[in-house]
Amino acid sequence: HEDQAGYLAGVLAARLSTSGTIAGVYGTDLVPPVVAYARGYEAGALATNPDLNVITTYHPGGLDVAFTDPEWGAQTAAQALDQNADVVFGAGGKTGNGALTETANRASAGNPLYCIGVDSDQWETLPEAHACLVSSAMKLIPVGIEDIINQLAAGTLEPGNFYGPVGLASFHDFQDTVPADVQAEL
Repeated sequence: HEDQAGYLAGVLAARLSTSGTIAGVYGTDLVPPVVAYARGYEAGALATNPDLNVITTYHPGGLDVAFTDPEWGAQTAAQALDQNADVVFGAGGKTGNGALTETANRASAGNPLYCIGVDSDQWETLPEAHACLVSSAMKLIPVGIEDIINQLAAGTLEPGNFYGPVGLASFHDFQDTVPADVQAEL
């Protein structure tokens, strides 16, 4: 349920934004989970603050390049930041990583900017983004697998697709930046 993880990221972005503009840089709208992340992010942000400006940009290329273009991701994040975005959600492999890294580079220059990763805790996989990486929208796959195993062992596993839980990664260095009431809300 990428839309649910995206929703949490959107709420976090809305609560952290002081400019009133946030952005999402995405791999492609040809892949339904990517669109689900984007729609969830927008919905969570706008449910939290309906006056927000949400900049949503998908990579214009095909599947052969949409997830492997960090330069485009960085350029697109730079455009959003130049339009006053102060939170960037990057979802799209190396393309999204480019957006996170560009945001981190600007945050390192003393700008109060945040970025949100995707799929796994990108704090562990993208140290270049530590200057802005407040959290990551995650599919909690290990928890889902444990649930399946427990259901199988108990004889209660139903046939069909299984959807595990989603959540946000730890706030790491931003633990004290995210207000306690926002953490409780999330």
